[in-house]
Amino acid sequence: MPKNYLYYKAINWNHIEDELDNAVWERATSLFWLDTRIPIEEDKPKWEGLSKKEQDQLNRSLLLLAQEATYQSIEAGQIIRNSQRSQQEIAILNNLQFTEMVATKAYNRILRVFNDERDLQVWLDWVDGQEFLQKRLKTIDAIYNSKDPLAKRFAAICLEGLMNYSLLAYPLYLWQSKGFTSLGLMLEMVIRNESLHCYYLGHKVKLLLTEVDQDEAKDFENWARDFVDKLVQQEEDLIEDYFLLDDAKSLAKDLLHQEANHILENFGLGQSVYPFVQANLAGINRSLQVLRQHDLTSSSAKSVLETEGVMTDDDYDF
Repeated sequence: MPKNYLYYKAINWNHIEDELDNAVWERATSLFWLDTRIPIEEDKPKWEGLSKKEQDQLNRSLLLLAQEATYQSIEAGQIIRNSQRSQQEIAILNNLQFTEMVATKAYNRILRVFNDERDLQVWLDWVDGQEFLQKRLKTIDAIYNSKDPLAKRFAAICLEGLMNYSLLAYPLYLWQSKGFTSLGLMLEMVIRNESLHCYYLGHKVKLLLTEVDQDEAKDFENWARDFVDKLVQQEEDLIEDYFLLDDAKSLAKDLLHQEANHILENFGLGQSVYPFVQANLAGINRSLQVLRQHDLTSSSAKSVLETEGVMTDDDYDF
């Protein structure tokens, strides 16, 4: 009998198409965080010690990060629209969207605390009204709304693993060099989550590439190189137009170029294509190396029945 109503199939986590789905889900849920659990107020004295131009630079970085994370939290579902490999993949993308909204709220809270509870709407309206910044997101949105499952997943990697880092560069500098400890704790959680997203999406891209013929794979490689180059040029323009400090511009471009190289190398699309000064990133890279490590071995992907704790009555005492 044909179904003439909406039909939803219950997800079965006991039947896994790709064992990495289970491992990534376990890791993703272990990385749950909320901005209210991190005392950003403790960094207020450090903020007050910055020059007006340094404060404005951080504000701009946070506003642009908030805009980008808001977009990803709303539109990331398009990545697998009509091309999901499993219900587990959908579940993990839902988690991705949620963590992006957590990041958006964190950026808002930092801005509010540092700027004495002032109304942020004027600043957010300014960001949303910038034609270049809208065009920047539309570059990604056009791919998300295409029908190419490889391109959509790759575009998501570029947003979180490339575009995001040009904006994170200055906050990372303040954490590493100016002692913004609570800001650093928030950045740690953002980077842990987004690096996990990039790893997972990269894995799915590589799986899809094994299922297409050589001509399709070659077409994707050519497109991907051009797409990364387009984004790098776009981000360089953003840095020049929206960054206020020369040192912040240099740092952001170095980090942007390094991450572009990482993406290209990860997919065998080239090595050291974009020049950068490695010494400028030494401190940041020490932290990134730690934050990007995820235990996704087979032992971490065991059944929940084998690993979850037993609930007791005490767990319900609040």
